[in-house]
Amino acid sequence: MYKAVVSSMIVVGIIASGAFASALHDQITAIGVANGIQFAQGNQQAQSLQNLVVDNQQDIQGVAGEYLFASIGQAANAIGDCGLVGASQQLDILGNQMQNIGDCVDPMAQGESLSMGALQTLSRANGFGATDALHTIVLNASQGGNNAAGSLDEATTVMGMQQSAIEGLPGATGAVTTGMSVVNTQTQASL
Repeated sequence: MYKAVVSSMIVVGIIASGAFASALHDQITAIGVANGIQFAQGNQQAQSLQNLVVDNQQDIQGVAGEYLFASIGQAANAIGDCGLVGASQQLDILGNQMQNIGDCVDPMAQGESLSMGALQTLSRANGFGATDALHTIVLNASQGGNNAAGSLDEATTVMGMQQSAIEGLPGATGAVTTGMSVVNTQTQASL
């Protein structure tokens, strides 16, 4: 009996708003991606691949701009013969950027935070089975603003790759869990 379940979900939430009081920007980007393969007995094989690119920008020409770029990929493969085989991937990204650029020589302030968490879990038991998973992550957040008093610039770049694999013969049981996280916060002001 051939029975496989492959699930894939991409959720991208983007909220961007800008109000004009001198130059006031606030940009929030949230990305969540999940991927999973689960086998229960039988002779089975499955593959799953997701690629996502997000480019979120807002700009007040010549005064202030905020930019977030994300390119992420998830891949999972599994094969089993009378085994219990599973692969699970989760990736969450949250970017928050704020700017308040005053007129002429008025004060300027900006802040930026970028966080990312990636988790992979692989497991196998009973019969023969093997699975592997791969995450690729490229993130860049930057912002800049200026008035007659000068300029403010901030940038953050995160690049990562996470790879996991497990294989076993009948009767063997095993699991692999890998994770990585990044939290970055920057704040600057010119008073």
